[in-house]
Amino acid sequence: MIQAIRKAINPFFQLLWPESCAACGTSQDVSEGFCPECGKALLSLAALDYCTRCGASLGPGLAARTDGCPACPSTMPRFAGVVRVGPYAGPLRLAVRAMKYRRWLAHSPPVLKLLGEAVAARLNAADFDVVLAMPMHWLRRIIRGRNHSAALAEAVADKLGLPIGYELVRIRNTPPQVYLPASRREANVRGAFAVTGGSSLRGARVLLVDDVTTTGATANEAARTLLSAGASRVLLAVVAKAEPPTAYSEHLRAGT
Repeated sequence: MIQAIRKAINPFFQLLWPESCAACGTSQDVSEGFCPECGKALLSLAALDYCTRCGASLGPGLAARTDGCPACPSTMPRFAGVVRVGPYAGPLRLAVRAMKYRRWLAHSPPVLKLLGEAVAARLNAADFDVVLAMPMHWLRRIIRGRNHSAALAEAVADKLGLPIGYELVRIRNTPPQVYLPASRREANVRGAFAVTGGSSLRGARVLLVDDVTTTGATANEAARTLLSAGASRVLLAVVAKAEPPTAYSEHLRAGT
């Protein structure tokens, strides 16, 4: 249904707003939502190896392991692992910000497709029962105009052929994590989520979708809430992992 609507309105949008790069905004030689320069940089970022436990980029020569990496927190989060497109940098960062803060639908499809393809390449749909979006408090949704995480979750669910769930809700309008130091982020989101109709999640294997993860505090609290409601496993899928440039700069230099 969603794909049919997008297909129907796309020619109309193209007349009013010609396709532009989802990252830099240029309208020259745009393909699959990105200009050649941003597309090349994006491929470099998406090709980086990362820890499937916490989502952090791995330095050259470090192999991905299921039991974690040196960047993993000492106390492992409740979610079982992370699937991502790349680090929150360059064109990926610009594309995510365009999706979050510009309300035109034209800015979203490239990012939705990136995450859907990254998840499909890494995960087996048979290992999950439901896809859930990181919920947005109703007040913030009014301000933003829409829940971009819900759009990402719909794209992932469509790609994997899985149902979307709406049981996870946000009951506290907490301050944005980005403005808080890492030491305060866990306390900021404690008790921020609840589950409605929890019986439907008993024993469920959940794929939780968000746009960006940094310390993992928000996803950890959401996963804790889901597991307490009876979910058997929670795995996190995000577009990007926010981390220091030193985490991936050696990779990029090695590839030049």
